[in-house]
Amino acid sequence: MTTTLSQTVFSPWLTPVRLVSTSNISGTYYNGPNNNGVGATLTVAASSLTIDSVLCALGDRVLLHTQTSTYQQGIYIVKSIGSTVVLERSEDQQSLEQLKAGEYVAVGAGSVNAGNFYTLVEPLPQVIGVDAMVFNADPSAGGVSFSGGASTANALAVFSDTAGNLKAQTAASTLGFGLSLTTGNFAALAGNVSAGASGAAGYLASFPSAALKGSLRVVGVANTNDDLVTVSNALHGQATVYSIPDVGAATGQLLNKTAALISGNLIMASGTAGKVVDSGLPLAAGLNYVTVAITASEFNGAYAAPKLLVAAGGANTLLVLDKVQLLMTYVSAAYANGGVAAIQYDSTANGAGVIASSTLAAATFQPTASTGWNFNAGVIAETFSTCVNKGLYLSNVTGAFDTGDSPMVAHIWYKVIATV
Repeated sequence: MTTTLSQTVFSPWLTPVRLVSTSNISGTYYNGPNNNGVGATLTVAASSLTIDSVLCALGDRVLLHTQTSTYQQGIYIVKSIGSTVVLERSEDQQSLEQLKAGEYVAVGAGSVNAGNFYTLVEPLPQVIGVDAMVFNADPSAGGVSFSGGASTANALAVFSDTAGNLKAQTAASTLGFGLSLTTGNFAALAGNVSAGASGAAGYLASFPSAALKGSLRVVGVANTNDDLVTVSNALHGQATVYSIPDVGAATGQLLNKTAALISGNLIMASGTAGKVVDSGLPLAAGLNYVTVAITASEFNGAYAAPKLLVAAGGANTLLVLDKVQLLMTYVSAAYANGGVAAIQYDSTANGAGVIASSTLAAATFQPTASTGWNFNAGVIAETFSTCVNKGLYLSNVTGAFDTGDSPMVAHIWYKVIATV
């Protein structure tokens, strides 16, 4: 038709199709008696044809959108259904003069594509049956269409093939790029959240709410046993916050128990790596406990060089001894000679330090079997200057032992009190 201004008006609407095929339909193509597309057919070697979950009927108008041989694409009419299904190019799409870029067609049925629109785009074929006839899915100029099962609300859309077709995600998918959320939360209501993969490192990171330093990063590192470390919460009676100490600081070591602990017992280090074990010894209020190994030569030489048991507590502090248990593991030679033994303040030789415990006679230490002895707290009647900020030492007060070859372990219980 023409307007009063002698303009030709072109209607882009094509007669709607019932169905659109977004995957290849195999068949034998015939380009018409004059090999120009007029009367062209596609014969499918089957007694029925289903497109987009709908069984085709005689007279159906269908769009073949995604043929492997792209020259077969276009709008067809179902002409016959018998031992084969014959599709014939529709009369409005048989010649080059009828093909106009921008023509579009609506789809009336189908489990996935009902209601979609498809547009004929350039380049237009120069020879029907030889050149591609391309319809793109609206509204995207890139030509994507929805394909696959029925969509799921709020599902992630993924490509179902390499031709640009979309479907709702129904299985695990891998993003080919980083994903950043500027607002909202990322939640896995079921399943796992993983960072990285075997041979490809990754980590989970958390940042403080304020613009301050202090992010937390969870990182897996390789080890020879490929051990799996699981962090899990036990039953808690209240909300609990665990703060990770500064492991670079002197007091910043993490502790890891290796067996069950008994309430009220002292713990003690097992090695130097941060493991702790139950000492089996109950803790009295304010009481400290340490063990010290003593070699045979150290015990023999304690007259001239008293053996350190507990280091000084610092300025204005006094170590108050509760008791010392000395356990000897007999080897082969008994201790001989010697003198009175005691625990003293400071390392003054020849028993000149301030005595901090009861004393034991030399003969006490001369048995020929493994034996234990106890030193109890003594009575101190000295000015603070002689015992404040002094360590506790084992001393052979009146003479040196000799010949003995048996090692000992000293178990020491003590308190640290302030003197000001």
